[in-house]
Amino acid sequence: MSDRESVPTPALPATAAIYWLLHEAADSSAPGILLGELCKRLAAEALPLRSALLKVANLDPLVAASRLLWQRDSGRVIEEVVLHGMPVMENPAEGTGVIRIVFPGSRHEIEWTADKSDGFSFQQRLYLEAISLVMAAPLQVVAGRDATRSLLRAYLGRRSADEVLGGTVRRGIGEMIEAVIWISDLRDFTLLSETLPPEEVIVALNDSCARLVGAIHPFGGEVLKFIGDGLLAIFPLAARGTEAACAAALSAVRAARQGMARLDEQRVRTGLPPLPFGIALHLGAVMYGNIGAPDRLDFTAIGPAVNLTSRIEGLCRRLGCPVLISEATANQCTERLAPIGRHSMRGIRQAVTLFTLPELAPPPKE
Repeated sequence: MSDRESVPTPALPATAAIYWLLHEAADSSAPGILLGELCKRLAAEALPLRSALLKVANLDPLVAASRLLWQRDSGRVIEEVVLHGMPVMENPAEGTGVIRIVFPGSRHEIEWTADKSDGFSFQQRLYLEAISLVMAAPLQVVAGRDATRSLLRAYLGRRSADEVLGGTVRRGIGEMIEAVIWISDLRDFTLLSETLPPEEVIVALNDSCARLVGAIHPFGGEVLKFIGDGLLAIFPLAARGTEAACAAALSAVRAARQGMARLDEQRVRTGLPPLPFGIALHLGAVMYGNIGAPDRLDFTAIGPAVNLTSRIEGLCRRLGCPVLISEATANQCTERLAPIGRHSMRGIRQAVTLFTLPELAPPPKE
């Protein structure tokens, strides 16, 4: 028998905290919940624990890491979010009163701090090392689930991500929903991309998307797709009703215009061209679901209503109006919109009556 085979494997302590980690911790909804539940059990075992600091490395477009601090005095977990590029003031673990452990196979780590000046005893340190070892697997499950949800929401949008996570993953699976449809795009973007260096074009796209999405999301809209310099979003009716969804869409349009106006001011001051854009709103039924090849799917909205919205948006340049709203939408708005006549569109059988925001109404003809 070799020396390796002769060394017995130490048994895990038969405590409530160990049992919970092995059997229930992976069901926690978030790393902070896991940490709080674990520390509550450790405190009940009379472990002299003053605080625990869990550092979770995130796979997220905005958040680089989360620092989750549990303190015995409050019994609560406080989360500090560390954004990409944000400097972090680290307090390295030192002395007998702190145990710092990096979880194997990950960038996560935890610091256990004793509430006694002489720190943890030898047996207590061994116990916390065992706790950390057993904690690694459920933490990876919970943090991985968080990362998956975060990435899906970043690439698909909140509603679409939740549909996918809920099991709507087969091609052709979807639903018909009523929504206010938003389509917008930048004007003269082809010329812009031909005259500016590629890195400046990317900055322009990112800056404009940040203003538009930053206007859509607070009012309950869901961004479904970026198409070059264009954007497709919906404001579903089911959650709030037709009038409220229409009002929310109008508020988002105004917020987007304000945000883009401020962006244009910044760009002009630095010698860059402004970014004019058009927005179309239309209310109708859309097929919302999975479309694509068996091994490459896209979660999006399609249907005649989406096609009509695209055609309406295409009239923004011709009519010299940055916001065009269909009659179907205007009829459901409590706000009185400004009519700008009936207009024919390519591929649409009947002419459509269009409206715009009151503040954008063309001056009356003399």
